Amino acid sequence: MGNLVSKINSILRFFIIALLAIMVIAVFLQVLFRFLLDQPLAWTEEVARYLLIWITFLGSAYAMSIKAHIGTEYIQKYLSPRMNKLVLVIAALCSLVFFFVMVQQGYLLSARSMTQTSPTLLVPMGYVYMVIPISGALLIMNVIHVTWKDITGKE
Repeated sequence: MGNLVSKINSILRFFIIALLAIMVIAVFLQVLFRFLLDQPLAWTEEVARYLLIWITFLGSAYAMSIKAHIGTEYIQKYLSPRMNKLVLVIAALCSLVFFFVMVQQGYLLSARSMTQTSPTLLVPMGYVYMVIPISGALLIMNVIHVTWKDITGKE
């Protein structure tokens, strides 16, 4: 299980880097065309905005895999090992509830938004919102994996 999660997170990391590179190129083109050629491109701002949304949501899922989110370490150093595990489980369960709601409601939002198109690119907004359930599922996978590793000490 640990190898599969690690593989998925490696692919996710590469995908986030690729999205960031595309966003940098789009913003660079916007600056180039606006200020040097005085002919701004209409689509670059929209592409950059939607890529930033995707990078943010997917980045939060990747951050969960490397334990980069705010945690309870300050409290945990004052607790016994048994209480420490209990705090980890409670925090994971609360997170899981939120992530399940995120998947469910994100799916409904993206499904409802498929008929609405973006102003410049004319892509269905459901594709932009689809990152919510995708990142929610990745967050569920990562919080289970990280919590399991923290409690058992095994992959």
